[in-house]
Amino acid sequence: MINIQNAKDTFLDYVKNYDINNGRIKLKMIHILNVAKNCKEIAESLKLDDEQIKLAYLIGLFHDIGRFEQVRIYNTFSDKDTGLDHGEYSLKVLYDDKLIEKFIDTHKYDDIIKKAVFYHNKAKIADDVKGDALIFSEIIRDADKIDIYRVINEDDMKDIFWYDNFENLDISEKLMNEFENTHFISYKNIENNADLILAFYGYIFDFNFDYCLKNIKDKKFLEKFYQRIKDTFKSDYINKKVEKILYICNSYINEKIKSM
Repeated sequence: MINIQNAKDTFLDYVKNYDINNGRIKLKMIHILNVAKNCKEIAESLKLDDEQIKLAYLIGLFHDIGRFEQVRIYNTFSDKDTGLDHGEYSLKVLYDDKLIEKFIDTHKYDDIIKKAVFYHNKAKIADDVKGDALIFSEIIRDADKIDIYRVINEDDMKDIFWYDNFENLDISEKLMNEFENTHFISYKNIENNADLILAFYGYIFDFNFDYCLKNIKDKKFLEKFYQRIKDTFKSDYINKKVEKILYICNSYINEKIKSM
């Protein structure tokens, strides 16, 4: 019922509507393909059946599909500055614009797809999401974050961060305190690229599957990102704070892996 190759080809045909020479468009295309692959691998690690594994891959293709219009119109990934929730906008593209009909010829998975795409970028999944909808929502959230860590270590920092300026910045003390006390930060309080560093590191506390945390640790994504931060921001103020952030994150990962 779900044909992965057809889904991938359909996705790539859709992307042809956009300027692939735009760094953010190219970044997002590669990101989505990687997230779909991650979804498949996580589903396999959970020993889901063949159709469920294919559905996980499909949701990976869907989760950020609204980003292309966001970049075309606003040339940024900032939902805050565009007033556009990219998870909800992805559902508009899929269902209101009927793009999903090119990917799959059944509506039996609509509830799962809609919940997984809707909640992939929310602070948390609602308590009333249960069963398969919960499992696939957790899979896409983890798969997305794994590739975000790849992206922030490989792609152009100017494409990754929301704003153009990287000079004379510091991480907000308010956000730093929030991170230390809760391990999360409020996106609405992000004012510059330095603040955004906390958001990237904060993802580590929101993984659902130990398989994914081990992947992050084995690839040393957190340490590599710290080196990129030093090279890009060139700020002793930021470096000292990121050293502390890195210690908090690694302590958490090591404790979680120890209990596997």
